[in-house]
Amino acid sequence: MEKFRRRSSADSGVSFLERALGGLSTQRVRHPSSPSIIEFSEPAEDFKGPLGLNLLHVPSEPLIDFIFVHGLGGGSRKTWSKSPNPYHYWPKEWLPRDPDFRHVRIHSFGYAATWGEKKNSILEINDFARSLLGEIRDDPEIRRDDTRIVLIGHSMGGLVIKKAYILARQDPAFQDLVPRFHSIYFLATPHRGSDLARVLTNILRVSWGQKPFVNDLEPNSSIISGINETFRHFAQDLQLWSFYETLQSNLIVYNAMVVDKSSATLGYAHERIALLNADHRGVCKFERPSDPNYKTIRNALSTTVDTIVNEAFRLRQEATRSDLHRLALLIGVTDLPEDDLLALEDARIAGSCEWLTSRPEFEEWSIPWSSSPSILWLNGNPATGKSVLASHVINHLEGHNHDCSYFFFKHGITTKSSISDCLRSLAYQMALSNVEVRRRLLQLEESGVTLEKNDEKAIWRKLFLGGVFQATFVQPQYWVIDALDECGKFQSLFPMISNIGSHMPVRIFLTSRKTQELQRSFGQLSPKATSLEVVVSDTLDDIKLFIATKIDRLSVGEGESSVKLQERILEKSGGSFLWVRLVMQELEHVWSEEGIEEVLNEIPADMNMLYTRTLENMSKVARAAKLAKAILTWVVCSSRLLTLREMQSALKLDINETVQSLEKSIASTCGQLVFVDQRSRVQMVHQTARDFLLQENLDSEFAVKKSQGHARLATKCLEFLASSDFRPPRTPMPKHGIKSVPATDRPLSDYASAYFSDHLYKASSFDSEPWDALYEFLGTNILSWMEHLARSGDLHYITHTATNLRAYLDRRAKYYPPIGQQVQTVEAWSVDMIRVSAKFRTSLLSSPASIHWLVPPMCPAESIIAQKFTSPHRGLTVKGSTVRKWDDCLSQINYHGSQATAVSCGSRFFAVGLSTGKVILYSCVSGQQHRILEHAERVKILRIGAQNKFLASSGLRYVRIWDINMGHQIWTFNMSHQALTLDFTGEDECLMAATQGDYLACWDLLDGSERARVQWHDGYEAANQKRQRPSPTHAVISPDRNLLAVSYRGCPILLFDIEAEMFFGECVRRNGSSTGSTMTHYPPVAMAFNPNRDFNLLIASYGDGELIIYDPWTLELKHRFPAVNAQTLACSPDGRTLVTGGSFGTLRIFDMDGVRDVGLTLIYRIDAYEEGIKSLVFSNDGLRFIDIRGSQCRVWEPAALVRGDSQDGDQSEISDPVPMVPTTVGMIESGLKVDITAIACHHGGEIVFCGKQDGSVTVFLTEDGLENGLLYKHVSNIAVTSLIWGQEQNILVSADESSRVIVRRIAKTHNGWSASEILADQRFGGSISGLLLNSSNDRLLVSGEESHDMWTVHGEKLGSKASKEHNSRYALCHPLQSDALILIGPTVARIAMWQDLKELTETDGIRLNRCYEPSVGSITSSVFYQSGSILAELLKGSGDQSTSRLECWNAGDFVATSASVEPLPGFEALGPRVEHIIAIIGTTFLYLDTDLWVCSLDIRTFAITSQVRRHFFIPSDWQSNSGAILFRVNSRNEFVFAKKHELMIIKRGLDYSEVITLSKVQEVASNPGSKLHLKIP
Repeated sequence: MEKFRRRSSADSGVSFLERALGGLSTQRVRHPSSPSIIEFSEPAEDFKGPLGLNLLHVPSEPLIDFIFVHGLGGGSRKTWSKSPNPYHYWPKEWLPRDPDFRHVRIHSFGYAATWGEKKNSILEINDFARSLLGEIRDDPEIRRDDTRIVLIGHSMGGLVIKKAYILARQDPAFQDLVPRFHSIYFLATPHRGSDLARVLTNILRVSWGQKPFVNDLEPNSSIISGINETFRHFAQDLQLWSFYETLQSNLIVYNAMVVDKSSATLGYAHERIALLNADHRGVCKFERPSDPNYKTIRNALSTTVDTIVNEAFRLRQEATRSDLHRLALLIGVTDLPEDDLLALEDARIAGSCEWLTSRPEFEEWSIPWSSSPSILWLNGNPATGKSVLASHVINHLEGHNHDCSYFFFKHGITTKSSISDCLRSLAYQMALSNVEVRRRLLQLEESGVTLEKNDEKAIWRKLFLGGVFQATFVQPQYWVIDALDECGKFQSLFPMISNIGSHMPVRIFLTSRKTQELQRSFGQLSPKATSLEVVVSDTLDDIKLFIATKIDRLSVGEGESSVKLQERILEKSGGSFLWVRLVMQELEHVWSEEGIEEVLNEIPADMNMLYTRTLENMSKVARAAKLAKAILTWVVCSSRLLTLREMQSALKLDINETVQSLEKSIASTCGQLVFVDQRSRVQMVHQTARDFLLQENLDSEFAVKKSQGHARLATKCLEFLASSDFRPPRTPMPKHGIKSVPATDRPLSDYASAYFSDHLYKASSFDSEPWDALYEFLGTNILSWMEHLARSGDLHYITHTATNLRAYLDRRAKYYPPIGQQVQTVEAWSVDMIRVSAKFRTSLLSSPASIHWLVPPMCPAESIIAQKFTSPHRGLTVKGSTVRKWDDCLSQINYHGSQATAVSCGSRFFAVGLSTGKVILYSCVSGQQHRILEHAERVKILRIGAQNKFLASSGLRYVRIWDINMGHQIWTFNMSHQALTLDFTGEDECLMAATQGDYLACWDLLDGSERARVQWHDGYEAANQKRQRPSPTHAVISPDRNLLAVSYRGCPILLFDIEAEMFFGECVRRNGSSTGSTMTHYPPVAMAFNPNRDFNLLIASYGDGELIIYDPWTLELKHRFPAVNAQTLACSPDGRTLVTGGSFGTLRIFDMDGVRDVGLTLIYRIDAYEEGIKSLVFSNDGLRFIDIRGSQCRVWEPAALVRGDSQDGDQSEISDPVPMVPTTVGMIESGLKVDITAIACHHGGEIVFCGKQDGSVTVFLTEDGLENGLLYKHVSNIAVTSLIWGQEQNILVSADESSRVIVRRIAKTHNGWSASEILADQRFGGSISGLLLNSSNDRLLVSGEESHDMWTVHGEKLGSKASKEHNSRYALCHPLQSDALILIGPTVARIAMWQDLKELTETDGIRLNRCYEPSVGSITSSVFYQSGSILAELLKGSGDQSTSRLECWNAGDFVATSASVEPLPGFEALGPRVEHIIAIIGTTFLYLDTDLWVCSLDIRTFAITSQVRRHFFIPSDWQSNSGAILFRVNSRNEFVFAKKHELMIIKRGLDYSEVITLSKVQEVASNPGSKLHLKIP
């Protein structure tokens, strides 16, 4: 798609093209002059061009295919080239460089039409046409796309094209291709033949042999006549362009027109005709792009391109908008740098900056696929125009049709000041311009990858290494990054770009000031980088040009006085563009030459002195000082640029002044320090001006004190957010459907919501004014604030605010004790913000208003959001949860009968290895089981590759490699020694294993060969000849794969250089005494390298409980911490957090930010006094970690892992935080709780019967959702699988995994509920799939895999009926015939009697005329019914990509005499959105959608309105690990859900109602895999 398309006129485009082609030689090559229809002289074969379809150019996002077809005697290259010089091959050299053709893929087609060969030919135009058509159909580039095709034919090539199109229209095999043909261009095509063809035929007959294709060109030949006659019937579907020659051709013996106008045009009404001032040969050969004939054809082609591109974008608009919205949410971009570019373009004077793009260093760098350095650094002094030069480079690259992404750093602007901002913007821009990159990133989004916005390393790893760089690039990618010095942590960019592989065609242009630190960093990039310095001599001509264009605005005479003034300004500028710009602006307001002279004498050459003079002049206007001070404070301290409307609103809040003509007021009150750009954004004139105003020693009333300025902005933003203006009008919880409540239209809403916490963080924590405003906001509009952010689609700001609040609280503790109601409230909200945004993210984005009515009751009872916003008497209520506080443990997975032995985590899945040899993959997003792999021995180690393509599993004897996506094994490597650690290298192309045999093995995963085996003990023994080598116990490989750390019993930790294959040194643990003796009694039990290169540390835990931190490069012991008792260690991906697991289940979380100076800081502790923790691993985003212990795996998400963003820039005015006492959380459990596996509701609604994993059947009360007692029990540890309640007989029927069925009578006593007599206790022959009671409760149907058995409830078997169809095993009571039941199968339904299972239907049963054919394989069918009305069936096919099918049937159609039944229309389109059918109550159909929302629709009107009501959602953790959900609706319309061992009761669940419309019903019906679009009416 087009990213930032700026169209130019044809003339300017051609002139630019000529400049772009300057690198190609234009030297003329002598060649014979002869018409193309009769080529008397044959050039070299390579100039003629190859036969067949030849690809000349591939753009990043092709929308159109141009195919050039030559004529008689021509060639695929020669016809389109004026000379053999590559410059003249215009389809290949000119069009790809023309911006108007950036979406055009270009081909040429060659065929054997040489008439001069001395041999006969049997080929005709028909043969050439079939060849062309076949090549187009079979070309992989064309076949795999849906591009439109434009055919351009010269001379006879036009006839070949016409015939090919006719063949396509007539052959059904090409019907998919036909609609893609859009236009045909005829260049001097003899539609009615040529008289010269008859002459040539006679010559060939007597000399070189017959050429049928020449005969075809004779006037009114049968071939031409037939083509014309047929083509006219199809031509109306094409755009036709005909160009005719106007000059005679030199035919050696005479001059003549080869194809006259009458033959070169078709005469069709819609045909577009144009003349070319050329002979027959010259209509397709041109000297240069400015040739008038070329411009005529080029402009016509451009018109066709515009038509196709506009249509393509219109058709793709909705899908593309959806894709880009998904990408924007994934990547986290809020805006694009286009506005910055346009502002710089406006500042650039036409003709300036050309010196840069003509420099040899730049020309070499800009050459695609060049071997020259791929990084070019432009550096210079401040205010020398580097940003304008960067904009010129961008335009230069885009003008050459290069894919160019860019970023402009701006210090102090939150979204433009960090490396993560830059990387996210570059990735998004690349996705905009490159369809393959877009596809790769969408795959990441679909797989559930999430990004922490300010973790640049994770962004680089996930977005670029795991996404962008996985694409195949046909064009080089250019990055332009401006003002790198304005990024606070620019150092982190250099390791990333230095490791871009040579196979990645990325060329990077950077600008910055020339500082020592940047010089060192760029020096490390050598030889991949080169540099250019902007010196005064470079910019003088540009400054002259700038002055010359502005001099007319000054009150100065022409001639010598004007020249002298220009020279004086230039001389005083010192090469500073900014100085000249400000001076010229001031001189515009001077009205005499004497005044100009006076100003020039007063204005200092130094920029700071110039700023001082400006402030002094501003002070002279006393009445405007208040306004100017407020404007400067907001502009200097704002986290992003404010628009004029936002600034107006801010000033009204701040100084209570309504400024109508704000732009004029800014110009008159702020001197030249502030300006309004063309996008109506208010900004500082330059970064140097901002730095000047923030100086500590600036003595001016307009000086901006950073902490005070941020405190004021924080206060005003919070006052606005707490006001009634921000809170939209809202009614009590709606019962009859609501429309979306629009967000407030106050201009400052977005800014205040997103950035108030940034200002709070940077404000002085001693200032009480912002603190009071914060407390007021938290007590009023906190939920409206969350709703507003949810409507914006970006919940990141909620988490970002929480981390800022925590940091603010820590610093405030320096002045105020961390006690009191206000502190507790802020701290509680900082926790709830993190929890709510994480747990309810999907639901909030889907329905922002749900934050008011649905989210609070779903939260733990003691959370502040639940306490303040949940009412037990109105609105939705949730009963049954035993969790009072936020649980750090998201999920717990139990493996009965086996031990968890290994764990690893990637971006999409985490894997757990078991002692039984199984490896189970789980989704990182939902936690649901994805796939089971069989390693076939106890799993010792698991490792998921960085690219998430492969999983390596290791046991005692084997290492196996698995394809994660496909689930199959790729390689097996036999091990003579057990592996101690595994690691993938590079892009997962190799696997390394350090083994107990003292060697490092490396396998190539492309062919499965062992690439290398390195014995590291040789180097160790050579360095330590007297030391006996024991067996290694542990090993870890550094993240950069340079170092291997190995521990041995009784020895220090040994380090080996992997690349040099040599012993590196020892990390010695000394006892700290004066002797400094080595402690060797306790060996390391766990080791880990910190992945952050800034830390560069090795952490080791020893058997006596001590934790030691080493510098692996200096071998220095940095810090030691006693009594940590860590059995396993894990560092977060960003290296900022360390988690340890102890032998008694204790988890400790340490902050490693200050590890270099002060060591570790314990920030959180979880005491879970159970089995010892065997292994730990972090999720890729660092917000979760997973541990394994005994037979369990637990996923943890403590809020302590959500760390504050590292703040860029000078933080000298921010007070240091007070060290806080680490939080300790107890997780003591009295045994494992048993999961609920089956539920049934009592008809009175007051109780629910629950079957459990251990075989027990219990009673729960719906009043509070708590368990009330045990009824009875099946065999221990045999799970109950089914429960049904018979209200007529007060009986409960239960079935378990062993196929045992128990029927017991249930009674209510004064002590509660109890099970009395046992009516039946039988064992079914096979596994049980369903239980069904008849209406009188005296018959029980037990359904299984092979049969349906009829029993009395007292255990007497009455009969059995074998399934007549595969998967026909679901039964339900007939809603209209109490003595009958219906058996449902994939294609047939049958009616049988309850008495004896006698079938009432005919032999063939009742045919189900489904809208869809059932999927091959197993089908899960869920059927609910409403007596006398509707049967509803949800079919789910097997497999990962299965799609639900929903069909509703009229119950009255199921009678014994029916041969077939038809489903009700309109419901099939809803199927893909339905996860489960809940119930049918009257005419209301209740279902759970795929986003886990409980929805309803009116069966009577849905097919017409497509409207549904969305009521409430259930949290994803209510699903089991397999994704199953147990639920029922009782007689009180209360919703009952089983959540592991708890029973959740939703009361008044239908009170909230949000009406939505399912649009595009017909499209979904024809494409069930597509996702329905939801729109709020």
